[in-house]
Amino acid sequence: MEQAEIALYTDPKLSSALASRAIALCPEKKPDRSRAEAILLYCRAEQLLGHFDLSIQNLHNVQSYIAPSEKKLNAHRLSLMGRVYGKLGDYNKAIELNDEAISYFKATGDSAALAECYNERGVTHHFMNEFQVAERFFLQALDINRSQRNLQGIAANLNNLCLYKGDTEDKLRFIQEAITINKNLNAKWSLGENYNNMGKQLYYGGSYQQALDALKTAYDYATEIGARELICDNYEYSARVYASIGDYAKAYTNLQQMYALNKELQSSNRLRNIEQEIAYKQYQEQKYAAEQQKQAYKIELLNRNLWILAILFVLGLACSFYVYKLSKRRKDLELVEARYQLQCSERELDELKLHQQQLELQNVQSALENSRQEATTFAVFLQSRNELLDKIREMIKEGYKMDAANLIPHLKRVNAYISQYQSGDNANNTLLQNIEEKNQAFVQRLTGQHPDLTQGEIHLATLLRVNLSTKEIAMITGTTPKTINMNRYRLRKALALEGEEDLVEYLTRF
Repeated sequence: MEQAEIALYTDPKLSSALASRAIALCPEKKPDRSRAEAILLYCRAEQLLGHFDLSIQNLHNVQSYIAPSEKKLNAHRLSLMGRVYGKLGDYNKAIELNDEAISYFKATGDSAALAECYNERGVTHHFMNEFQVAERFFLQALDINRSQRNLQGIAANLNNLCLYKGDTEDKLRFIQEAITINKNLNAKWSLGENYNNMGKQLYYGGSYQQALDALKTAYDYATEIGARELICDNYEYSARVYASIGDYAKAYTNLQQMYALNKELQSSNRLRNIEQEIAYKQYQEQKYAAEQQKQAYKIELLNRNLWILAILFVLGLACSFYVYKLSKRRKDLELVEARYQLQCSERELDELKLHQQQLELQNVQSALENSRQEATTFAVFLQSRNELLDKIREMIKEGYKMDAANLIPHLKRVNAYISQYQSGDNANNTLLQNIEEKNQAFVQRLTGQHPDLTQGEIHLATLLRVNLSTKEIAMITGTTPKTINMNRYRLRKALALEGEEDLVEYLTRF
């Protein structure tokens, strides 16, 4: 495509062939930008060669390869179609298509494409003999191209300013500038057009021989590249010059050749056939599109029904799942309620057990307190016994000093005194027996863990467990507190207690 673009004005036949190869290499999918660009390039080459019917047919066909979003590409297509219809004499359609392209390029700010549209619009007004309007468009295009330094566009605008009569000297200068540019660009088609217009302006200026020389050069360029439109123009301008110099035979010959070639170029029947073919093709495409739309509607309807069924199925599943979850939730709630009731029952049972344990503990504490009180009472009785014994000892000592007559009454008094406290001894024995019975389980546990304890150590442990003090134990056992402290020390060693451990607290654990 790059090579075809370069060869477009140098060798339109080569450009057309390269564009055809590019089209063959592009995918035939629709739409496809690369294929559309290749077809548009092919149409430009065929226009330069004068194959207007082939160009207009491809310009209609290329529309299916241009995506709706490719507005710029479609604007170039409209511009090319306007050029072809202008050359074929359908000026209204040419202006309509050109206006659409100009509107787009103005909106997008594409100055180069806008200048090209102005140039083609001027050519159309030239064909309509509206030379002032045509010149205004040419000058607008020239200003844009000069500002952008578009040499090819400048040369085309200068050339078109020389299409009509007037200001011959200025127009010849324009032509010379265009020829200089096109020679540097090696644009043979443009050079052929330039020399044709030079011959025309020289004819207007009365320089007939120079006009013929220029037309001869134009003919050589046109025939070399096969530009039939340029050859047709060359015949027309040559006939005018020959008629002006009186060589009517050559003028007539050139006119005949011009008419024959012009008839071939602008065959209205061929154009109508092409348009009919295009219209029929569009009708077939529309018919196919309608059938496709109908099929698409059926498929859409089927898809919609499938979607409805799917939605209903999903809703049914959702409802079933909801019912299942609701039922499961209800069962879970019932299970939670049952668990809650069970926990409440267990908590009540635990509270009852705790209350029972508290009662048992209170009973144990009461029993311990009773035991302590009994032990204390027993100690008091022992103290009383000791005091009794001391009293009896004193009374006996007094008897040693008495005579026989006083001794017998004195002994009776001692006997009576002993009988008075005899009941106290029985209570004391009962108290000691009660302490031993209540601590029988403790003794078993203690001896089970410490089997090497002596009977005295067991007896001391029993008295310590009921929380009796050292002094109280001494009173009960009839020993001194010092002796009890020594026995306590020996008991700690027997129990293997550390120095910081409390003996009484240890014993109460059993």
